[in-house]
Amino acid sequence: NFYSSAPLSSDALSSGDDYDTSNTYLSKRIYHYLYPPNVPREVQLLRRENIAVPACYLLVGLLQGLSGPFTNVYPLDLNASEAQQTTISSLKSLPSTFKLAFGFLSDNVPLAGYRRKSYMLLGWAIASLSMIILLTFSDLSVEAIELNNEQTMNGDGSSGRYLLRHLQSSTSEFGEQTNIVGAPPSIPFLSFTLLMFGSGFWFADVMGDSLVAEKAKLEPESSRGHLQSTCYACRFFGLMIA
Repeated sequence: NFYSSAPLSSDALSSGDDYDTSNTYLSKRIYHYLYPPNVPREVQLLRRENIAVPACYLLVGLLQGLSGPFTNVYPLDLNASEAQQTTISSLKSLPSTFKLAFGFLSDNVPLAGYRRKSYMLLGWAIASLSMIILLTFSDLSVEAIELNNEQTMNGDGSSGRYLLRHLQSSTSEFGEQTNIVGAPPSIPFLSFTLLMFGSGFWFADVMGDSLVAEKAKLEPESSRGHLQSTCYACRFFGLMIA
């Protein structure tokens, strides 16, 4: 077990070369490119048991790039004050100050028998849940914001989670129709969901860093540093395409 305190045997770390034509349709050259034989299996990132590590870094980069403009621009559409904009940005990044505490928690309190993987899954689950809540209980469309601003100016107000849009039909047969549009999120609700998102996001990020730090100890001298550089290349690639 990779997370057990007992040292791994020399056989387990001797070689990552397990090429067998009966188990793969890839040529030996391609197979060794994807799974370098000079490093232990535990360090080969494209293995099924290790693929979550580069995937986590790629996802971190993507979400960093995509959430930045949303956090900085969307509150302006909600007519947030400068103080509210600063608060929203601060709340989103606040959980990053607890990265050390997240690490200590996973070191000392295993979850479902694991110290990293289960916490990584929990972090991404929290981040996903926060966005699901935001999308379920509010409408992020520009149409909802414009309608809310219009009704606020006219003193019509809103009806709970929904806004009523009155449409004048082009034919007199139907007369005036009413269309229900979801209401945009309030500043406190948006702040809460972004705080929740940041907590899960940084929790998963810490678990990814912890896994890389542990696996890096298994790298041979000839490829020392390759694991970390590959993971951060995935992260910056995701940030670039976002």
